[in-house]
Amino acid sequence: MEIIFEPMKKSVSIQSVKTILDLAREAGIALRADCGGIGICGKCLVKILRVGGKLTPPTNNEVTALGMQRLNEGYRLSCQTKLLEGNVEVFIPPESLIQRYRSADVGLEKLVPLNPAVTFHRVLPKKPNLVDPQPDVSRILVELYEQGIDVDASPIPLELLRDIPEIVRKAEWDLNLILWNSRLIDVKPYDNSFKPIGVAVDIGTSKIVVHLIDLASGETLAVESTPNPQASYGADIISRLTYAIQSNENLAKLQRAVINAINILIKKASERTSIPLDWIYEVVVVGNTVMHHLFLGIKPKHLGFSPYTPATRGPHYFNAKELDIDINSKGVIYLPPVVAGFVGSDAIADAVAIGVDECEEPCALIDIGTNTEIIINTGKKIIAGSTPAGPAFEGATMSFGMRAIEGAIDQVFVYFDKSLSDYAVRYNVVGGKKPSGICGSGYIDLLANLYRLRLLNRRGKFAREIKSSRLIVENDLLRFVVAKAEETSIGRNIVVDEKDIDSLLLAKAAVASGFKMLLRYAGLESNDLSRVFVAGSFGSYINMENALTIGLLPNIPISRFIFVGNAAIVGAKAMLKSKEFREKASKIARAIEYVELAAQQEFSRIFMESLYLP
Repeated sequence: MEIIFEPMKKSVSIQSVKTILDLAREAGIALRADCGGIGICGKCLVKILRVGGKLTPPTNNEVTALGMQRLNEGYRLSCQTKLLEGNVEVFIPPESLIQRYRSADVGLEKLVPLNPAVTFHRVLPKKPNLVDPQPDVSRILVELYEQGIDVDASPIPLELLRDIPEIVRKAEWDLNLILWNSRLIDVKPYDNSFKPIGVAVDIGTSKIVVHLIDLASGETLAVESTPNPQASYGADIISRLTYAIQSNENLAKLQRAVINAINILIKKASERTSIPLDWIYEVVVVGNTVMHHLFLGIKPKHLGFSPYTPATRGPHYFNAKELDIDINSKGVIYLPPVVAGFVGSDAIADAVAIGVDECEEPCALIDIGTNTEIIINTGKKIIAGSTPAGPAFEGATMSFGMRAIEGAIDQVFVYFDKSLSDYAVRYNVVGGKKPSGICGSGYIDLLANLYRLRLLNRRGKFAREIKSSRLIVENDLLRFVVAKAEETSIGRNIVVDEKDIDSLLLAKAAVASGFKMLLRYAGLESNDLSRVFVAGSFGSYINMENALTIGLLPNIPISRFIFVGNAAIVGAKAMLKSKEFREKASKIARAIEYVELAAQQEFSRIFMESLYLP
């Protein structure tokens, strides 16, 4: 049996019955599977071009998601369809692929005095002779002591110990010594062009960002990013957690996916700057707690069940070879501490980047994503919580939802056109082409506009008494047409229906109630907040006025909101460049009081209230 994927022209020989989704993964094709492959999101769509055998019949989930007309046209959900015998050729539409999307790869840079863990020193020890036959290592260390350099005398790694005799003689005793936290980790022949390089990595649920840093100057040399390939196993962390705990094989797949992606990004950055991989001696990795565990290959089983306990807090450091990270084999991978099951080292990096511990008046930090993290400095203590907003704001679970890739409607303005005596829509499309769907910022605009115009009531239901050519009934659902079929690249109306709005309101309620609950726990009112730092890609692109209209964020003056972009990568870079900032991160992590929001007495009531538009 064989399957051929078009237009990639990739094929896979089939040894056992598997879903088309699994076969696509084997072919290295990153198909969307926002629901984790359980057949409810409808995003892993493929079209059967030719069947020389037998496929499984459409499942109930496929009938619900696609309808009989599309099934008859040859469309199937790849997660539900299996080839039982023979061969098949399938076409993968562009919208079914995980693609690069617009996001914040950088943030507001922080001035960091250089004091990296990785340092290098030139030494010229004297050659041994019969009068002075000191061991090679002793000669090297004495040179460092004489330069006033503090050296940790702990055992030198065996791999390095084996190499030293040949290296020092080949270099004729003119050497570069590489230290990590005052420990000798490498010895190299002196090279005037050499400079130690570090890498900062932010493993987001949706995207991985890598910055290449010159540790001698602090300069950012290159920035690379890619969609997180784990998204093929589920758009949100709960889907991936569920997949990972099913078997050790699944856990290994998720770990390998993220490590391969990081290695590819590091290699791209290296090639772009002509920096040898061998010069990279440290990588600082931040991410939420599930991403942290999956990166380390720790089964995240107990993160999925109350009391949501991490296997470890950290900080941790490992040899690069232990994790198969393609840098110098003697390099170090450093992971800052996590706080709790769903407040990870990315939140700590955010806090470091904005100096949340330095606020003299109450301030807050929010990173909106599939798992939204909130930190509040009350002026007396720092508290943190998380809330599962889910992937609705990233397009998953929505009829025409997509990430902010080319073809996504990212801004929407709905108005009543008197010349037409009807409602009209203006929108912006990422890339300037015909639209194929709507991304999160577009959905927030749409929800706010429809509510302002009273096309929606507080419960998110359409006003059925209003007559408009844009309010149509399809499959027994009332829908609002955002872009008409002739305007789109997919030849169909792009619409929003009440199911979509319900998903948006659930995500909105999760964020809003989490913020309200944490403020209540702190004994604060929203107006007590002097500043609210909004971090992350999603927060960088939303229209704040519209976000306040739907009640997503606290109703305070817009001037108090500060957009900081990808603060996690900024914090990771600060820790890469400064040992003091590492200690600062650990201090913040120890100081934070974690609040399990869902366990609070009033949470259910506040969540239900937040389901309404204000």
